[in-house]
Amino acid sequence: MTQKLKFNKNPDFQHRDRATIITQTPMRVTLAGGGTDVMWYSQLRGGAWISAGINKYVFVFLNKTEDQNIIKASHGIEATMTNNYKEIPNPIIKECLKITKIAKGIEIATAADASAKSGLGGSGAFEVGLLHALYTYKREPISQLKLGQLAADIEIKKLKRPVGPQDQYIAAIGGINYFEMDTKGNVSIEPLNLSIHAVSKLESNLLYFRTGIQRDAGNVLQDQKNKLDNAQQSAQLISSLDDIKSLGQKAKEYLLKNHIDDYGQTLHEHWLIKKKLANSVSNPQIDEWYNQAIKAGALGGKIMGAGGGGWFVFYVPDHKATFRDKMNEIGLEERSVRFDWEGSKLLINLS
Repeated sequence: MTQKLKFNKNPDFQHRDRATIITQTPMRVTLAGGGTDVMWYSQLRGGAWISAGINKYVFVFLNKTEDQNIIKASHGIEATMTNNYKEIPNPIIKECLKITKIAKGIEIATAADASAKSGLGGSGAFEVGLLHALYTYKREPISQLKLGQLAADIEIKKLKRPVGPQDQYIAAIGGINYFEMDTKGNVSIEPLNLSIHAVSKLESNLLYFRTGIQRDAGNVLQDQKNKLDNAQQSAQLISSLDDIKSLGQKAKEYLLKNHIDDYGQTLHEHWLIKKKLANSVSNPQIDEWYNQAIKAGALGGKIMGAGGGGWFVFYVPDHKATFRDKMNEIGLEERSVRFDWEGSKLLINLS
């Protein structure tokens, strides 16, 4: 039987002849302070990080179904048609439908510019983009900030995953922003009004490469959290994240003062600390790629996201052609990336 939810009176979205909605939501790069947003740490110490939206997107397509008693959902290799939304295997889709009180009559599909488990925050972008599409379908206005908050709550509070809210907030609002989260979970956002010179130099000198290794950020973060059961490992883990937070605040000052090469060097310091967080952050192959990049002229770099695979980002101030040739030689595939300044937006709304 179809799961019945309590709808508002006279929900006009149930009676439309058609609805075609497409949202575009950016993925992200963490520029500093990555990992300090995870809830167990931020509840102890407070988190601080810098994130930027990038022009790699998750697209959500929503259409009205001909049969109003069914719901269709496809995401990745999953595809479901059912009259009970609870039978949809993807937990994110189920929670988004529950929050928006839409249980039937629509078809959801997705596409993305980067593969899953790339370390670019695609899951958070998917959550934000899907909520954006569903609220548009209901004709209920919602702010970008609220989209980020709701999406973060799904993953952290509803699904109880060992993550923080970084991905969802930056996917919703885009741009380059400094975030702080207090021990109670309140998030404050400071747009970094960088000079045109700083933005241009960052876009020119940050080079991105696909490793071809897929990894689950949740597993890496769970490895970190498991260290809390050991007093010595717990103290070392907290100290490392303290260092990452302090380094992120230093990186913020470098960016605001247009000391962009100094910022680039903080990536190397960050990488050395990050490797201490969990054994699964790196492996011999990743270490070899990183060492080759430093020898080829990078001031610093890191694996995107929690680590373990996905995409590399390197800061390369000079001799970029030679650097690119070397990365191609060792098997890393370059991808062109620019910043996104708009956040989640509607591409098409024919509802």
